[in-house]
Amino acid sequence: MDTIENLIIIILGSSKVGKTSIIHRYFKNEYNSENISTIGIDHNNRFFKFGESKIRIDYIDTAGQEAFRAIAANYLKKADGVILVFDITQRDTFELVDRWIEELEKNNNINNIGKILLGNKIDLEDERKIKDEEGHNLAKTLNCNYMGVSAKTGENVKEALDEIAKLTYEKYISSPRAKASNSFSIKREEKKVKFNIKKKGSKAAKCCQDI
Repeated sequence: MDTIENLIIIILGSSKVGKTSIIHRYFKNEYNSENISTIGIDHNNRFFKFGESKIRIDYIDTAGQEAFRAIAANYLKKADGVILVFDITQRDTFELVDRWIEELEKNNNINNIGKILLGNKIDLEDERKIKDEEGHNLAKTLNCNYMGVSAKTGENVKEALDEIAKLTYEKYISSPRAKASNSFSIKREEKKVKFNIKKKGSKAAKCCQDI
C-alpha cells in the first residue's frame, strides 16, 4: 500500500467564526462555548485510506487576528487544501473571505489545492445574516463547494471535513508536486545491478549482484 504523509489542510477565516470549535468537534466530538481564540497555529491530524493509498492529513488551525497572518502565510505556502470559514450571523466575516483568498493566492496556486467554503453557526438560524444562496454563489466563484455547518451541534462538520480531505487528495495526486515525488520514489527504489562476466578458467561466479 502506498503511503503519502503530511498533506496539509489549513483552516482560514476571521477571528471568532468558530474555526477552533469546528476542529474540536471533528477530532474530539465536543463543543466548548468558551473556546479561547487560537494563538498562532494549532495542529491535528487524521489518517485516511483512499483506494490503495493511506495518507495522513494535518489540519492546521490558524489565528484570525491580523498579527498572526505572517505565521499563517508560512503554512499557506505548504497547503494542499484549504477550509474557508465565515459566521452566518456576521456579514463582515463573509465579506472578509475575499481577503483570505488574496492571502492564499499570494502564497500558493489556488487551482492546485482542494477548497471548501463553510458557513458556521447554522444552529443560530434566527440570527442569520448570510443566506445559503450567497454562500453557494461565492463558492461557485471560487470553484469549490459550500456547506452550512454547526460546531455546536455537530451538523455537517464530519461530512465537510471528510469531503475536503478527499478533494485535497484528489488534487494532490494530479499535481506537479505529486508527480515529482512519485518519480523520485521510483528512482530511489530502483535496484542497481552489476553484471559480472565469468572469465574462462575462473571459478564459479554469480552472474549478477545487488549493489
